Order: sequence, then structure tokens, then C-alpha cells
Amino acid sequence: MDRRPAHINRTGLTLLGAVLAAGGGAGLARGLGVFGDGRASAPVLTDQARSFADDNGWFWPAVAAAAVVLALLGLAWLLAQARTGRLPGLALEPDAEAGTTRLSAKAVTGALEAEVGEYPGVRKVRARLIGSSKRPELWLNVAYGQLADPAELRRRVQDEAVPRLRAALERDSVPTVVRLRLVPGEQSPTVI
Repeated sequence: MDRRPAHINRTGLTLLGAVLAAGGGAGLARGLGVFGDGRASAPVLTDQARSFADDNGWFWPAVAAAAVVLALLGLAWLLAQARTGRLPGLALEPDAEAGTTRLSAKAVTGALEAEVGEYPGVRKVRARLIGSSKRPELWLNVAYGQLADPAELRRRVQDEAVPRLRAALERDSVPTVVRLRLVPGEQSPTVI
């Protein structure tokens, strides 16, 4: 699973938050007179900056345009956070003019989850198809108990489950990420 976008989001939000907090703190400190009473009552913009803005009619429209661009970038980022990349369905026909057969991705992943869930020791399975209909990718999370053999689980997923998925989707390959996670707390059977 690629965690790079999440890392970039956290880093960007941390930097933006630090800059905004520093700016807000400096403005609050100035207003409270920390830098002197003269600065607390003085205008924020200097006389030179105000005269520049007054002399150049393009200044305030440019500031407004920059604010609109920043707002649109923020909105695009916010919408990108809501996007999961999950496929709703897959087109099975290569030529859309000949007709289209759509297969629900949820049906495909549900069947795969049911199959892998029957393997010995598996406690929980979550499958997700992402990407595009032409190039689907599979992310498979398998939680297993202490009595399961992770090497055998991996082999069965690789040799049985994924080939069936490729055959069902009529694809030569489906890039797959399998994440095996041990669930602690399972006790071995007691022999009496």
C-alpha cells in the first residue's frame, strides 16, 4: 500500500498550520502591544504599501485573483481527499461499440473475500479493486490467527485466489498487493 500521499498530506498540513499559527500569533502579539504600544495602534500596511496599492489599480484585483486561485486549489485538495480510488465496476468488453458488459467490483471482491476467508486460520479479509476499469489493481488485507501458516496463506492467495480473479475479469494480469496481518490472542487447542 502506497503511503506517500498520506505522508505528503501530513507534511503539507503541518507546514501550513505552523505558518498560519506563527502569523496569527504575531498578529495577536502586535495587537496586544508586545512589540510596543506604537505598533499596536499603527496600521498593518505601511504608508508606502498603501500608496503603492492606491497608485496601481491592478493591485487589489491581483490580490483577489490570487485568493480565488488559492481557494480553488484548497477545494480541489479537499475533493481529492474524499476520492477513494475504489472501482465501482469493471467493463469486460474491450470494444464499447460492440456492447458493454459491466461487472460489479463489489461482487468480485465479495467472492474473493469469501474464498480467502475459508482458508485455514483466516480471521478477516478485505479486498478492494482500485485503478481503472482497463487496469484494475487489487489490494487484499488478510488477518490471520497464530495457528495459521502465513507462507501457506500467501501461496494459496498467489496460486489459487488471484488466478481465479484474473480469469473472472478476463485479464492477463492484475497487479496485487497482499497484506498479511497476525491477529494476536488466539489460543492453541487444548488436548484432554
